[in-house]
Amino acid sequence: MRFDAPETKHNVVVVIMESMSAAKMARHGNTKGLVPFLDSLSHQGVYFENAYSAGIHTFNGVFSTIFSFPALFRQHPMKESSMLRYHGLFSALREHDYSTAYFTTHDGQFDNAEGFMRANACERVITKADYPAADVKTTLGVPDDRMFAYALPILDEMANARKPFVAAFMTASDHGPYYVPEYFVPHSTDIKDQVTEYADYSLRFLIAECMKRPWFANTLFVFVADHGAAIDGTYDMSLDYNHTPLLFFAPHIMGESRTDTSIAGQIDAFPTIMGILRAPFENRTLGIDLFREKRPYIYFNADDKYGVLDGGHFLVVREEGSRSLYAYREKSAVDRSAELPDAVERMDSYARAHMQAAQYVIRTNKQ
Repeated sequence: MRFDAPETKHNVVVVIMESMSAAKMARHGNTKGLVPFLDSLSHQGVYFENAYSAGIHTFNGVFSTIFSFPALFRQHPMKESSMLRYHGLFSALREHDYSTAYFTTHDGQFDNAEGFMRANACERVITKADYPAADVKTTLGVPDDRMFAYALPILDEMANARKPFVAAFMTASDHGPYYVPEYFVPHSTDIKDQVTEYADYSLRFLIAECMKRPWFANTLFVFVADHGAAIDGTYDMSLDYNHTPLLFFAPHIMGESRTDTSIAGQIDAFPTIMGILRAPFENRTLGIDLFREKRPYIYFNADDKYGVLDGGHFLVVREEGSRSLYAYREKSAVDRSAELPDAVERMDSYARAHMQAAQYVIRTNKQ
């Protein structure tokens, strides 16, 4: 893909937020005040309010955000016995002379993140082994704000090398085993809400510290979740498990803030970033540039079933073959598939075609 305007060498910071369902945000109806910073930030950039994760596992979220392929049932592409190379965010920006780094709080062998990232054009992978031992608090490694604090000098170093950089973070604190540092005082009494508050505090810390850096004005920040949380149980696929924030924040780069109501997917992050940078690249993925294209539907996977969504209907296709269609905006549990068979076929065909295409590209190693 090529662009009419010249390329801009902006830095890129991608924050993949553990379990950050859109349902935890005030702008999506939550009244607990769990993520005041994320809520505030979402009004200071371009926010896609109808964005959905590809799957329900962390490895789905990492793979789909950085490499723009959908989740495919029980497959774990980062742990395949044959390590495949994908043309994703790191490799595409390496071609434009970017430095690349990936930060995780925990062991690099978890989901094979370290090996997979190194094999896919990521120069530096920071894991639990790199942090001070005193900062490791649980089996998930260091708390989110400690990961960010450790990363900042590395980002400074990358910026001082006079090359643009791309850095991706996978947070973990909004997940069990739950841990809240003693220096953070939440207002919630439920530990599950407390860790969400702390995760939001950590995001505030990251942005506040980045704003002190000279490279902040030249940096695009992207916030997305690996997946959401199964909060609402109206359907056998909880939409809250896949409905997530998707925010492009760059006040010195992107101009006016706005909310985009288009249907969007986590898999669209990579092509959209490349579009914002106006960096020519060959898109070999199932993602689109959300500022230049529109989706009729988005699809997502829950191991033994998949869902397909448009502006008003939610189709669930189960492993044994049954299909149900719901008016999800009304939270209706009435199956309308018999009334709207054409809609069912269109939505199902779209999702199946995309997943089959992804499977073909992966299995034939044509990325």
